[in-house]
Amino acid sequence: MDNYKIDYEILNYNKYNNRLSRIVNNPNNKYKVIKHEPIGYSLCGFPIDHFSIGEGSMHITYMGGAHGNEIISVDYVTQLMNNLALGVGDFSSFDPSLFTIDFIPCQNPEAFYTTTYALDSLMKDMNDSEIEQFCKKYWKAFRQDDINFLGVNYIIKSFLNEYDLSDREEELINYFWIKYNKSDIDCVLISNYLISFFEQYRDIIPEFVNNKWQKKFGDMSIIDKERNHQRIFNEVSIDCIPDIDISHRRLKSKLEKIYSMKYFPISTLANFCANASGVNLNDNNEYYFEEFKKLMDTKGVIYAKSRYNNIIKSIPGPIGLPSKDMDGSFEYEPENIALLKYLENLEEKNQNYAFFNCHGTGGLLYVYPVWQNDMKEAHEVGVDRDFSFYINGSLAGSYESATGNYYEKVTGINDPYKTMSYPNKITGVGDYLRQKYIASFVLELSKMGGNPIAPYGDRYGNYKLTMISNMKALNSIMHTIKRLSHLYDSGYHMEYDSDGRVHYYEIPRKR
Repeated sequence: MDNYKIDYEILNYNKYNNRLSRIVNNPNNKYKVIKHEPIGYSLCGFPIDHFSIGEGSMHITYMGGAHGNEIISVDYVTQLMNNLALGVGDFSSFDPSLFTIDFIPCQNPEAFYTTTYALDSLMKDMNDSEIEQFCKKYWKAFRQDDINFLGVNYIIKSFLNEYDLSDREEELINYFWIKYNKSDIDCVLISNYLISFFEQYRDIIPEFVNNKWQKKFGDMSIIDKERNHQRIFNEVSIDCIPDIDISHRRLKSKLEKIYSMKYFPISTLANFCANASGVNLNDNNEYYFEEFKKLMDTKGVIYAKSRYNNIIKSIPGPIGLPSKDMDGSFEYEPENIALLKYLENLEEKNQNYAFFNCHGTGGLLYVYPVWQNDMKEAHEVGVDRDFSFYINGSLAGSYESATGNYYEKVTGINDPYKTMSYPNKITGVGDYLRQKYIASFVLELSKMGGNPIAPYGDRYGNYKLTMISNMKALNSIMHTIKRLSHLYDSGYHMEYDSDGRVHYYEIPRKR
């Protein structure tokens, strides 16, 4: 796969820091890697590292690890930094006088270390082939949990649609999983649940449910209350956190407090998303905070969705809250305060040309979110507009093209990363940044879903393709930014002349 250097490795605390040290100090580097002061620190005291390559005024930032369980994002950012520093592949023509590529490899070190210490306690003695097999086993289990969840939903939806009761679909499916998320599930349980609401269909429901069950699950008689992907890590323990320094001791203490409540399966240590305060960094914004407070007021206990729906989300835990104190006022976590200050500093200098917030799985690029009035305002006479939408769309298009072309070269199928503009309201910090800045993206890396380790379950067909196709995209992004750089500080004004012809006038714009 070209001449990029890709290390198939699941990082942990030591491997992460050793990799960074090797990259910075590699005598074979074509381009110098600068290690900056951390952009901030977590509450436990772990640094949020910052590195850069190049001295140009046009900055492109790559950040990984906002969700600590999305370990491929940290892996990718560090591998990207290594390949750019070496000047291999398309990076041989990198222009350090024009661009600065910034790297924030791990925004959420507390969760990343928690997840990877737990993984390492089971995987540390595995060779590459064993890692690949283990990760694929996890992927299959993760996928089966999704199949089980969607299959049960299908049975309930089918009944409601059959008898014109679909207006109650969301209510009854949500309540089913709240009521039975820790129960074994079979035909009898689903039938009795539906009968409790629709006594008039008592004689019809059991046969209906049984037929739909057979269609979805065949000979499987029961869905075990324990999630398949969690069962794999039942042997992990908080003792996997070593006593290295005061930051580790604080991390272990915080985790002991979270798990002492016995609300969460201990296996979730290996799939820990939030920071050690139990706050989800992407949910940690004032918009979602207000929405979540309303949900808590109306529903009380809230569980996570899909295959995670046996995990409580309305208390500090592995999925995480929007803010530490849901009864008080909103507070940003230190990891987000650091990120927001970093981006604002670049913006004030007119140096923020693109920001990629790298996440784990999906094979998606979330682009400029389309708000309700955007298209309408774009065509209003006399309204001053900037080129945000155009720049963002152009960068996204080049990203799609580069990834698709590389997939076609390797697999014969042009399978680009898909671009998404939704949601059209702010539900996460990523959405807030996508709206705030011209070229802020959320990048879901692996097409092989299943955080934390499923992306490693196909070393060549998924893992290396993920790494290299996205590196190819950076080269394409730089070419597009060069072409459009003059528009970042420009806008346009539209007027009609007396003959009804439209005219566009360029105007200066201060970012």
